[in-house]
Order: sequence, then structure tokens, then C-alpha cells
Amino acid sequence: MNLPQRLFRENVREIRFFFGFIVLFILLQAIQYFTLSYTSPFLVDTMTIRASSAIINIITPGEKTVVQGGIITGGATVVVMRGCEGVEGMLLLIAAICAFPAHILSKVYGIIGGILIIYVFNLSRIVGLYYTNRYRPDLFDMMHIYVGQTAIIIISLIFFIFWVSRIDNNPRVN
Repeated sequence: MNLPQRLFRENVREIRFFFGFIVLFILLQAIQYFTLSYTSPFLVDTMTIRASSAIINIITPGEKTVVQGGIITGGATVVVMRGCEGVEGMLLLIAAICAFPAHILSKVYGIIGGILIIYVFNLSRIVGLYYTNRYRPDLFDMMHIYVGQTAIIIISLIFFIFWVSRIDNNPRVN
């Protein structure tokens, strides 16, 4: 048996996970793309913009932020657009959990827990960006583009590793 065949046979589970993850992630991205017109008003407007504004008003009532369209205004202004709701990090996590061989109930708990953690972190990110724009606008682009987006992906990865370390690795149902 040559080296590629041996490597394939010894790593079939990992290869299946990798390609399953890629296919599922692409499929979830396609579903998200084709349902944006239906999901965006709820995910972006209600769950992200209004929730972030409410958190800002709880933390600092003097800001008196209001939501106007996709904009949070108060002492500063932040435009929240599609793509700012953390869905990509959630889709990465969902694809990884679904592709990993584990009990269906473990997958359901992992997906629910992961989505909640990413959602809460993303709200914190939006709130943090508001305050960054208010008090240190010179750091806004760096915090938005590099720190915030990277942190969501890292949190997804950390949660996945945590989830994998906690599940029973003897799946009965895939």
C-alpha cells in the first residue's frame, strides 16, 4: 500500500469531517444568501440593532440612543448593516458541529449553546463599536474590521473545541 492510500485509510474520519464541514458551510451560506430578504429584517433590525441600542441605554442612560433604520444614534452614530449580525460565525459553528460525528442531542445542545454565545458576544461587539466611535473614533476601523470580526471566528472555534471535549465520542446516531 502506498503512502497516500495509507494516509487516507488512517484518516478517513478526519477527511470525512473536513469535506462534510466544507459542504455544509457552503450549503448554509447559500441558504442564508437566498433567505436574506426574509431573515434580515428580524436578524439585523430587531435582534441586533434594537437589542444593541437597548443595551447601550441600560449601560449609559444619558446616551439616549435611538434606532433609525439601520443606524444607532445618540452621542455617536453607528451604522449596522447585513453581515454585522454574526451569522457567518454561527454558520461556521453549525457546519462544524453537524459534520462532527456525535449524538444528535449533543449536536442540538452544541448548536443552541454556540449560537447564544456568539449572539451575546456580537451584541457586545456592536455596543463596543458604538463606544469606540463615541470616545475613540480613530480606533473604529481597526476594532470593527480586525478585532471584532476575528474575535467572532475565534470564539466560534473555541466553543467548538470546548464542545468536542465535552461530548461522548461514541456516536449512535449521526
